[in-house]
Amino acid sequence: MKPIYAKPPLGSRAAFQVRKDYFDLLDTKWHYHSEYELAFIKYPHGKRIAGNSITAFEEDDLVFYGPNLPHAWSHEPAAGEVPATSYNSGLSYYAIVVHFSKSCFGDSFFAIPEMGAIQAILRRSTHGLVIYGEARKRIVQLMSQLVDHTGSRRVILLLQILEELSVTEEYALLSSAGYWDNLNDHDAVRMSGIYEYIIQNFTREIVLDEIATQAHISPSAFCRYFKARTKRTLKEFVNDLRINYACQLLEENQHSITQICFEAGFNNISNFNRRFKEIKGITPQQYRTNILGIHHNNIKRTAGEHSQS
Repeated sequence: MKPIYAKPPLGSRAAFQVRKDYFDLLDTKWHYHSEYELAFIKYPHGKRIAGNSITAFEEDDLVFYGPNLPHAWSHEPAAGEVPATSYNSGLSYYAIVVHFSKSCFGDSFFAIPEMGAIQAILRRSTHGLVIYGEARKRIVQLMSQLVDHTGSRRVILLLQILEELSVTEEYALLSSAGYWDNLNDHDAVRMSGIYEYIIQNFTREIVLDEIATQAHISPSAFCRYFKARTKRTLKEFVNDLRINYACQLLEENQHSITQICFEAGFNNISNFNRRFKEIKGITPQQYRTNILGIHHNNIKRTAGEHSQS
């Protein structure tokens, strides 16, 4: 899965880019870019990779990514689902994607005092944000209008979206911050190869000599290079990735915690429990219990809404 640096379209005089893409099977290339990205994916269920986060989603996805955060989406089959074999046979689903730079309205526009709250949410977007609840509904409505309008109305709609993002508490952070700022072309190619290697191999032991060879540098140089560009050691980065993957498996509730420990790449249950609590603040069992409680409450709430209607 080769990462792609996605450059903005040439020759466009618009301050920012908006597009709506139709598809049948969700399968985006892993990519990154220097612009902010707001993306709504109209799709029943899938998998999202954002930095060191690997997460399943259901009933559509709305995310806000800061610059240079590697990300992708793919189809995640539901239990018993027949694998899809064709693309674009009926174009049943769609994505609305907005790209903009921090200087899209001028170099100092977002620096004025009135933009303080928006500045704060732009900083948080370096982690990647997933937006849910009523905020998601409001923002998706505005994004749909954004597709249909031009001129000053489009500018006003984007500012309304950023205002919604800046005031809502209905979001969660996806990843560690600190991705690939101010990389030159050589660094971008090297970090892409490193990241691809980790994504493909994180569920097994990653040997330092092996990954350093992939990057064409010595093991000691690799450790310094990786931490300077990700703000994390290789071990911290891989453990974050494994724990996020373990969370996805716990949410699916199909395997025992011991099975999940080994599937996520840990070699013993005590280390898994210790790292999980260190990163998430609770044990794997507590995490599963909390998720099941949320699921149970959602079912009760949905049943109550149906009985009232």
